[in-house]
Amino acid sequence: MQPEVNGADDFLASALVQKSPLTPDAGAFLHEREESASYDVERIPLAALPNWHLGDRLSRADGKFFTVEGLSVRTDFGPVPQWSQPIIVQPEIGILGIIAKRFDGVLHFLMQAKMEPGNTAFVQYAATVQATQSNYQRVHGGRATPYLEYFLEGGRRRILFDQLLSEHGFWYLNKRNRNMIVEVPEDEDVHVEDDFTWLTLGQLRHQLMLGNRVNMNARTVLSGIAYGAAEDQPSYAEQTDGFHAELLTSHRTPSSSAALSATLTWLFDQKAKSNLDVRRISLRDMDEWICDDDSIRHRDGRIFDIIGMSVQATSREVGTWWQPMLEPRPGNAVALICQRRDGVLHFLLQATIQPGLTDRLELGPTIQFSPGYHRGPQDFPPLTQYLDAPAAWTRLDTIQSEDGGRFSKADTRHLVVEIPEDHAIETPDNYRWITLNMLNRLTRFGYHVNVEARSLAACLL
Repeated sequence: MQPEVNGADDFLASALVQKSPLTPDAGAFLHEREESASYDVERIPLAALPNWHLGDRLSRADGKFFTVEGLSVRTDFGPVPQWSQPIIVQPEIGILGIIAKRFDGVLHFLMQAKMEPGNTAFVQYAATVQATQSNYQRVHGGRATPYLEYFLEGGRRRILFDQLLSEHGFWYLNKRNRNMIVEVPEDEDVHVEDDFTWLTLGQLRHQLMLGNRVNMNARTVLSGIAYGAAEDQPSYAEQTDGFHAELLTSHRTPSSSAALSATLTWLFDQKAKSNLDVRRISLRDMDEWICDDDSIRHRDGRIFDIIGMSVQATSREVGTWWQPMLEPRPGNAVALICQRRDGVLHFLLQATIQPGLTDRLELGPTIQFSPGYHRGPQDFPPLTQYLDAPAAWTRLDTIQSEDGGRFSKADTRHLVVEIPEDHAIETPDNYRWITLNMLNRLTRFGYHVNVEARSLAACLL
């Protein structure tokens, strides 16, 4: 295996290419794949799920894939000191991998038009490989996972990004995936399977701006990309609007060793100062929750439900299956506030505890707003008022899906707000201004940036 390299100049060159003869219209390809397959997704009672049993936990008879278990949480972080909830337990480390290859000198990325039953828009662009160990070991008895060999040991490849990263810390317990981008040699013939196509980063960026076109698992991989600019490349500022030129400057402004050390020390202080006690308990022992043959749900209709789903899809490894899914309350939003500071665009991140995180606390967006979790305005997170920022300040406002393989109708508003330089903003101690360069470096360390922040970061450039 070759050592990991940055590839920042090559990533930027690909981001500047908005059209490619390999896939002239990325939107049309996605639409064609959706039209060429059939899907039937139906909510059913938990008791109607074949091979699943609801007792102290919700699990498959063979113990494979994942379980839904109870969680008891105590913490001194945030407005609610104690609660219980269901959580998905899936200890396997899955692979989220994208193959990159140069065509006419430009990096293209092999993306899959993938159906996921929980998505509002069923078919979205996904990573080349998106599979848990149970999937790629074919526990389901279905077809083999295409391209898996490129992400296993011994392959002929160049590693552009490779890191274990966390998943949704309120919905998964200690869930992590291996996020990878690997480049294959130009002279290597990569057979393009049905539902797969080559896209530039410029094409992917356009799909991200439209919303609900690039799935969450692909976004978390793309968040690991660092951007640079070689001296002989055309000026990025000449090919895009002013805000995106500022994004590039924020990516390219190097983080000194002293700045990185200070940021890490601050982050470790945040990890150490708050208490968090998490215990797995029986679903039957969860206060304020109802577990019956229909679903697992909060007594007051808050937070989320665990429901049953029956799925038929002609484009998946298995044509028919049944599974539980987590369905959150609508209205979730994540937002990043940014501001020019010392001439460079900085982003406001918060150090936030989530009970399912492996390392208890990671950097999250400025605002993580989940109406189902809040009992009322008294529980709203700081700076929530910026979700209603003036249109003149808004740089991104799209709807993106979460993991449609485990979550049903989990659409999240993604918002980026640039506040004027003369606008004062008061921040709590667990908030910090950082550049995109610093954010990318922290992402590449692993377990420092949560999936909500990474999802937003993927939309920035």
